[in-house]
Amino acid sequence: MSASRKLMYFSPEPKRQGHASFTHVHEIINGLGQEGWSVDLYSPQYDGSRLPGVLHRLWGILATILRAILATRPDAYYMRWHPASFPVALWGRLRRIPMVIEVNGPVDDLFIAWPITRRMRTVFTWIMTVQLRWSSAVVAVTDGLQGMCRTIAGPEKTVATIPNGANTDLFSPNAAKIGNDNTRDLPGRFIVFFGTMAPWQGIRTVLAALDEDVWPKDVHAVFAGDGVERPAVEAVCARLGHAHYLGRVPYESLPAVVARAEGAFVCTENLEGRASTGLAPLKLFESLASGVPVIATEMPFQAEVVRGGACGYVVPPGDPAGLAACVAELAKDSQKRREMGENARRVAVEEHSWRARARDTHQLLLHVLEQQA
Repeated sequence: MSASRKLMYFSPEPKRQGHASFTHVHEIINGLGQEGWSVDLYSPQYDGSRLPGVLHRLWGILATILRAILATRPDAYYMRWHPASFPVALWGRLRRIPMVIEVNGPVDDLFIAWPITRRMRTVFTWIMTVQLRWSSAVVAVTDGLQGMCRTIAGPEKTVATIPNGANTDLFSPNAAKIGNDNTRDLPGRFIVFFGTMAPWQGIRTVLAALDEDVWPKDVHAVFAGDGVERPAVEAVCARLGHAHYLGRVPYESLPAVVARAEGAFVCTENLEGRASTGLAPLKLFESLASGVPVIATEMPFQAEVVRGGACGYVVPPGDPAGLAACVAELAKDSQKRREMGENARRVAVEEHSWRARARDTHQLLLHVLEQQA
């Protein structure tokens, strides 16, 4: 393909390391660059260690939308499914620019993250629905979301399942040999939770597990990330000597932390039904690529990956005692821990690399352009 192909990648979510969207966006962009695309990213960026207030964030999104609309015409748009993507989608439709919409969760994610939007549920649902109907193709990160998208957009719409993945070069067991500012004071034995601290990530259940009697006394919990549940994490870490909060860890520094862990929590919960379409959390694949066994909840897709690869434990959601029991199992059986870690690495490299995901996205974009021609 000629390098003259230009793609505009529009993401209303902020460019902030430590958030899953940051990794997904940049890994796909890097992979598409290797396939010959010239990609321009339009995404809000905020300074400071915490996200700004609502008005500041809305202004940042509006400014990004205006920059995207006024930009030079690309060959195609690639957009994350979000209410704020609507103006760009409308502009692309009016100008007959092919566009691919990436879907990472159901519509109800919006109402969970921003409860105030429930007052205008009908309007926001329409805004989200028409984006899929206007699109040239849709990318869904799970098979369940693919089915949902087909129902919304119509059976004739091209809908591809392209899950999250991992940078298997960056995230690897060898990263445990690398030191940085975040690894200097890590405890000797620990289980890690990293990523966005959102309500549906099961962070409250993980915190409750730390108080369970079965939790091993010599195993700590390390938390890295940011989000609305951060105050709860900070409060528990201040109270318990075996819990530690690292803050937001830069993407390039995170593998050295994860690879040192004896296990990783992937404890997503079906908050208000958001997991019914399946979950493919980024932290799952990055933990596997690091050769670290995972303790995952019983959710579609992620549970299948863990069981199929024999690379960790699956527990019911909202079960702190079950999480603590799995930590105890990992802690006492070094042979099993090593075998699960080896399986995890193999599964990630063979089936879940970002390079493979980018190639799939590249092929879908070529298909869209061919249809347009």
